[in-house]
Amino acid sequence: MRRLSPPPTSKLVIFVVIAFFLLWWVPFSHVLPEGFPLRFGTYRTFQGSMIAMWAIVALGLNILTGYNGQISLGHSAFVAIGGYTAAILMVDYGWPFWTTIIIGGLIAGGIGFLIGVPALRLTGPYLAIATLGLALATPQILKKYDGLTHGTQGINVRPEVPASPDFIEDWFGIKLSNDEWIYFLALFIALLMLVLALNIVRSRVGRAFVAIRDSEIAAQAMGISVPRYKIIAFGISAFYGGIAGGTYAQVVGYVSPESFNFLLSINFLTTIVVGGLASILGSVLGATGLIVVPELPGIVSFIPGAGLPDELSWAFYGAALILVMIFAPYGLAGLFHRLVRVGPARVAGVLTPVQGAWLSWRERRRAPPASPGQTGAGSEDRSSGDQPGTE
Repeated sequence: MRRLSPPPTSKLVIFVVIAFFLLWWVPFSHVLPEGFPLRFGTYRTFQGSMIAMWAIVALGLNILTGYNGQISLGHSAFVAIGGYTAAILMVDYGWPFWTTIIIGGLIAGGIGFLIGVPALRLTGPYLAIATLGLALATPQILKKYDGLTHGTQGINVRPEVPASPDFIEDWFGIKLSNDEWIYFLALFIALLMLVLALNIVRSRVGRAFVAIRDSEIAAQAMGISVPRYKIIAFGISAFYGGIAGGTYAQVVGYVSPESFNFLLSINFLTTIVVGGLASILGSVLGATGLIVVPELPGIVSFIPGAGLPDELSWAFYGAALILVMIFAPYGLAGLFHRLVRVGPARVAGVLTPVQGAWLSWRERRRAPPASPGQTGAGSEDRSSGDQPGTE
């Protein structure tokens, strides 16, 4: 039976609400009166930039893991490569910021291609452990070659981050603060990478990725070069990590070896699993959860009596992970599609036991009462009639 989908008007309303939230509420709601519900300050704008940045990493990792089936725990290394490339080129060589982001992505992508070649011999947990070694080694390498990377003190990029361009004020009559400009920069880059990811997964390359993930033997039988497409997936994913690292240098304004430890790689993998594997929407939702859930105590602080201790931030994050794995095994994106696209014939399959009991009770209340003389006969008729094939 045909599955229901939201009508075009609902889709337009959802799009307008999301656009309003991203383009005005996040960067400019601080102009509202103090104490206004969900009024975002400078810190919330910075968090919006972080969500956009981690969404880029999640998109690339989902192409590798969700669509191609290769598990990586080393993406913090690619983010570090992109971040340090951008920082070194900006601080030591005076390159424009936008070129450093592109160069960082290309260098990380090239290293990803090289790492993808020996990774062809590994699959599953063996590949995950090998890439975890890359994540563990990268901070130590950055500390070792301090002549290039500035060692443990890191690189302060903030003085080199440019202010809002003059054309924005000339065209739109808006003078953006530094935080607002960085937010729109990160959002613009994330949207570009999202469109690119959509085109990749819907192209011939994306279909080859999915075929290899489902069955390498079947993919080879169809004429797909499994080694070549595995390497391509690794390179594309590393390129996304490098772009996110270059954006990180602009958003945070500082890079150091401790900024890219192996826990960051675990958070990236958690992001795509919670958001939804093989889902572009899941990458965005997972990145949002990675930043927002630990901040719930501060976000709900405007509600009277809803004050929560900051020490419970990561406890909320852990509890959210458990709940998602139990009640949404296909991630937040799967839960979203399940809620908005449930066909009439499948409603009974998604009802919880509580809802089913309530519907049964309501039907019993609506049923006309049976007379005392007909109770036994009616029960026998119903019991025999419920069995298929009886006469």
